[in-house]
Amino acid sequence: METGREAHGIKSLNRHTLEQVVAAIPAAVLVANATDPKLPIVYANAAYEDLTGYALGELGGQPWAVLARAEGGERGLETLKAAIGGGEACRVTIPELRKDGTSWTCALSVTPLRGARGELRYFMLSHEPVARVAEPAAAADPSNEVSLLQRELGPARQKIATLDRIDPATGLMRFPYFQEMLRRDLAMARRDRRFVSLLVFEIVEFDVYRQTFGDKAADSCQRMIGAQIMRALRRAGDLCARYDNSTLVAAAVGQHADEIRPLAERIAESVRELRLHNPKAKSSRYVATRVIVIGCPPGAHDDPEPVIERALAAARTNAAPARAVLA
Repeated sequence: METGREAHGIKSLNRHTLEQVVAAIPAAVLVANATDPKLPIVYANAAYEDLTGYALGELGGQPWAVLARAEGGERGLETLKAAIGGGEACRVTIPELRKDGTSWTCALSVTPLRGARGELRYFMLSHEPVARVAEPAAAADPSNEVSLLQRELGPARQKIATLDRIDPATGLMRFPYFQEMLRRDLAMARRDRRFVSLLVFEIVEFDVYRQTFGDKAADSCQRMIGAQIMRALRRAGDLCARYDNSTLVAAAVGQHADEIRPLAERIAESVRELRLHNPKAKSSRYVATRVIVIGCPPGAHDDPEPVIERALAAARTNAAPARAVLA
């Protein structure tokens, strides 16, 4: 006998449809892996990125920062800590900070997500800003207004700089900023006699994926692939950017191409393991990447543009090698 849920076709909803539903809801949502005591973040929707300034590419694989504060004994987080420890739902109001340094009051709802056998697998963390009551007396004082504007000016400038550097669709670097940073790194590599390795990830038949599911789903897919790349490239100087609608580029400073190649292959495998369905693709049922690693010897190049162009040309050649060195 069909249950009410089955009769209404709930089981027929595929993963991509559900992802689009989550991405479209107005609540700011994080999803954390509950099987790891540090609760690493595995998903952030667009509303969370808009609210806080943090993108999944920055958060993916990182411990949930609020939990660390709870472990440190910050006041008001005892209820949250107890609920997390017991795998239970809760709702608390806590102070929070955006990426630009501005503070806000957050109504945080924690919902445990369980597997088919009832085992705890994830926590859904829903964030809602709480309006603060203005203080009329302080607002009426012009000197207080000037002070408030001065305090807001610095974060506003930081926000403008972030918007100029970060691609809002994926949370990765914009390509012009990537070029600027790579030019700096190539100069430093010449000075310190170090290699720079460039990685190009071409998403196979991604135009088919975009036509099938639409731009928002495609952006979400690139965001998840970018998170896999940044999760693997953990050095502070490592870079990752969106080049175009089907290509991501990354740079690893101080590592030879031979060292990076196994890592690049693991990243490509982690993308396949996401099992992002691409039903109309001819090469594979799931989204996959073609990756090439280019090694730049110390001092061989100061200008990133020819390095990137040769790497992109190699990646888009069907017979592209998995590894190459630019002399």
